[in-house]
Amino acid sequence: MTIMRSALYSFAVVLSLPLLAFAVVARAEPVDGVATAGSTQKIVVRFTWKLKGEYAPLFVALDKGYYAAEGLDVDLAEGSGAETVVKMIGLGTDKIGYGPATVVAEAINQGLPAEIVAVYQPAVPIGVASFPDVPLKTPKDMEGRTLGFSIGETFANLLVPFAKINNVDMAKVKTIQMSSSARATQFMARKLDIASLYLSNELPLFEKAAGVKFNVIKISDFGLKVLGASFIVNDDFARNNPETIRKLLRATAKGYLDAKKDYRVATDIMNKHMTLKVDRDVLEEQVRATMDSAPDPTDKPIGWQDDAEWRANLDLLQSAGLIKDVKDSHVYYTNEYLR
Repeated sequence: MTIMRSALYSFAVVLSLPLLAFAVVARAEPVDGVATAGSTQKIVVRFTWKLKGEYAPLFVALDKGYYAAEGLDVDLAEGSGAETVVKMIGLGTDKIGYGPATVVAEAINQGLPAEIVAVYQPAVPIGVASFPDVPLKTPKDMEGRTLGFSIGETFANLLVPFAKINNVDMAKVKTIQMSSSARATQFMARKLDIASLYLSNELPLFEKAAGVKFNVIKISDFGLKVLGASFIVNDDFARNNPETIRKLLRATAKGYLDAKKDYRVATDIMNKHMTLKVDRDVLEEQVRATMDSAPDPTDKPIGWQDDAEWRANLDLLQSAGLIKDVKDSHVYYTNEYLR
């Protein structure tokens, strides 16, 4: 029991870190993104959350000198939540962010001047999980259960269309919305039957604390493919610094390739940069799940965005009531900097 209380305390610390507001002062941004001879360009990439295993490919690119080889001095900085970071990018306080694409689509519909220039997860790795003694093989198994999810999380926002796609009677599902830390505590204390978890972050942490392997269904296997990790840029910055964006994407692609080839080495690199340490085996599982969610290389550049996938996501967001009107898909994204 002492071990379980310790594990739950660790979760409370990890998942209830205070939200911080970040202000970024742009430094050394040359006109049109062209650095002067012999100089490097300083840029800040703002993550939408605290450091975690799914950011490993970018740290691989940093540690292996891929950004430096492009003449970029990149600061990979923690963030305070997707909605906050996207707003800061739209305002121009931050210039470049890295986080979920769907949040950006919602912001663009509200008039924020931002766009997605690369997507690395065609299906964000989210699952619904239960302890081994709670049957969970299909979404229909959610009926008769108590489901816990975090306030504002992706799955919570898309629960209604997910249920409709899979013929789940939501009248038979008791849903409880709470903070991330409360959801972790309640689920681990067996006061929730099922909970939605990020497979590339939370699932390894929860399983380590519980000492068991959970039953898990991936929402992407049941009709809910949501665009995930992406680069988000301020419109004006991208227009004035096109070569900077191209350099950033080229170097990041190399980081993704290396992490895909050897996620254990990528884990070692990520481990050096973690501000809040987790067990090495947990971090490795986070990195492995992240790389599993990234598509294998094709004839298209890494990060290339598919218009059909974007249109499907926009329709999904509209059906969930997250956006009112669907604009032309190219309002939300561009592949221009990947060419």
